[in-house]
Amino acid sequence: MLSKSELQSYLQCPRKLWLERHHPELADADDSSSRRREIDGNLVGAKARIQLGEDFLWPPAHDDPALAAEGAKSLLRQSPHLSAAEVPMVHGALYARADALVCDADGYILRETKASSFPLKKDKATPDKPEEHHLVDIAIQAWVMSESGLPLTRSELNLLNSRWRYPGGGDYAGLFRQMDVTAEIAERLAAVPSWVEAAENALGGELPEARTGKHCHDPYECPFQGHCGTLDPPPLPHPIELLPDSAGKGLAKKLRETKGYVSILEPDAAELIGKQADLYCRIQAAHRAGEAVLEMASVALMNGLPYPRYFFDFEGIDLAVPRWAGVRPYEQIPFQWSCHIERAPGVF
Repeated sequence: MLSKSELQSYLQCPRKLWLERHHPELADADDSSSRRREIDGNLVGAKARIQLGEDFLWPPAHDDPALAAEGAKSLLRQSPHLSAAEVPMVHGALYARADALVCDADGYILRETKASSFPLKKDKATPDKPEEHHLVDIAIQAWVMSESGLPLTRSELNLLNSRWRYPGGGDYAGLFRQMDVTAEIAERLAAVPSWVEAAENALGGELPEARTGKHCHDPYECPFQGHCGTLDPPPLPHPIELLPDSAGKGLAKKLRETKGYVSILEPDAAELIGKQADLYCRIQAAHRAGEAVLEMASVALMNGLPYPRYFFDFEGIDLAVPRWAGVRPYEQIPFQWSCHIERAPGVF
């Protein structure tokens, strides 16, 4: 049976799904950032369940997804007035687990909790579009839920409210803000069966062709990057894609398509155009010389600084669920600092 997470892996990269099933031992060792994300997710999930009140259903786990889903359905039928958490659902060869089914007048609200901030436009007040992979996630669940016969009234994302500040005293009532995404996922629902078919075909074949790139990090870090990197052809030493930011990447794509350039060393200075043309030329010069190129204005500024010179550094932490009063979700809070003094050139 294919799980929702596996289907999402396929949509990110077919090779990722194939390796998860056939060679999970090739995954990179977990790092501190992945453990941190897991901890954040668990803490946020625990706070989200408090929204369901003191009396809610939590269907028991089972090694067989189909039996787990049938058990959950039976439990929901016995107590139709109660909301439920971590609800297993199955339709055909696809398995998903709903974070929460919230009782509604004619059925259930499918609520998917994410340890992500509620999207806001630049005015910091107007709701913005939700992330695509979040919509795909809840669309898969909504499809399984509807096809399995559970009454679905609407679908919503349960996201961290970045405008809320923790008042202290264990009061997390304002931590979340819901976003109704019923309309946004409508067109994605129809695509779910084709996604499942394509994922099953990928699993039944040989190792899918792939190259490491942006998809290795978007929307999630792939644990097989180390292994896949060994399968890539040797990289170019000075790829033109090193031009920075979206404007630089766009220029690199244009130069590759129109001029056939593959190296940052190939363009003439006149071809490195745009608002950051000077920066592009310095990057090119650094690659040609094989050493750093300092901006002359920076050199003059640094040479004009008197001694002693003070270098201040601090470390911060951004918790998904704030622990201190007055703090927002993911607000950077310094917890240690240091000051390094250069009393004379090279003398600390």
